[in-house]
Amino acid sequence: MAPPPPPPELIDDAVAEILLRLPPDEPAGLVRASLVCKLWRRLLADPAFSRRYREFHRTPPLLGYLRSSGHGEYMPCFVPTTALPCPQQPNFNYNNWLLIDCRHGRILLYRTDKNSLLVWDPLSGRQWRLRDRKFPFCPNFNTATVLCAADGCNHLDCHGGPFLVVFVDSDDMSEVTRAWVYSSVDDAWSEPASVQVGIDSYVLRARAALVGDEMYFVLALGARILKYELGKNCLALIDSPHVYQQLPVLMPTADGLLGLIGTEGSSIHFWSRKVNPNGVAVWVQTRVIELEKLIPSDNLCSQPRVIGFAEGVGVIFLRTDVGIFTIELKSERVRKVSKCADFYKALPFMSFYTPDCGRLLIPARLTE
Repeated sequence: MAPPPPPPELIDDAVAEILLRLPPDEPAGLVRASLVCKLWRRLLADPAFSRRYREFHRTPPLLGYLRSSGHGEYMPCFVPTTALPCPQQPNFNYNNWLLIDCRHGRILLYRTDKNSLLVWDPLSGRQWRLRDRKFPFCPNFNTATVLCAADGCNHLDCHGGPFLVVFVDSDDMSEVTRAWVYSSVDDAWSEPASVQVGIDSYVLRARAALVGDEMYFVLALGARILKYELGKNCLALIDSPHVYQQLPVLMPTADGLLGLIGTEGSSIHFWSRKVNPNGVAVWVQTRVIELEKLIPSDNLCSQPRVIGFAEGVGVIFLRTDVGIFTIELKSERVRKVSKCADFYKALPFMSFYTPDCGRLLIPARLTE
């Protein structure tokens, strides 16, 4: 009997359509596929395929998070939450860099001894040292955030484009908080916006929430929130829905509103700031998650704390005595991602990882 004929070869378009559907939250699959043959490698390395891949999946996946301790935050460490093909952790080589923010594929660092800010893109390896600021600052009561500034950007591939850095600083002597904005296009800082915050109220070095054209920052004592409007260069204060013992985490909601996550006992409370029929913005509690139903009670010896939120994919980071857990809000799936719990914030790193951008997390050395 004659052997059966070989199966027909897949045409390039069919192969591309199959590869297009590989899940982005497991980037190792793309890398393994690129090793199958020259044809697949050529397809996957084509920038046109990468562009289609991002547009097809729409939301950048969560690849991991950058962690920092509450005692100096030096030498930030990348913790992968998926099987990355490049497991090396970033090496900044200097003990004076602080991890401040991570958004739109960029990492923002602050060097205390030189009072300078640096933006680093780990995918391309590019670094931008910001022009020195010509304004006073308080070394303990400040924060900053980095965001893409490209018009109409869908934030699927922000690498190399223009960006903004919003720097917020509180002066406890004058009881005033100010905000400046750096533009990479102009290579310059804006004029300050300011607001009177009162005694014992100052901005904390916690991750800000970006909602439309507005940035929201946590103030000390948890009773109020600082709002900065980018288009108007204006600062204002809004009330918090509840004063939590642990600092709340601000985040954008799925419907484009300001949200807040707070922990009380062994439960997580979710709030959203909505406009009522009278046109007044009010806080509404939208959800409560009872952790004892998701995590064994022996892992909740003391009050757990939410330390991060990955927008777009709906994942929160929860610190407990025995390590860090992630909780997927849609499915309530719990996963332990770290045994170490000696840090107070987790900054999610979200980006597409395709074979044409294989520099992710290759050690980089910051220049003097």
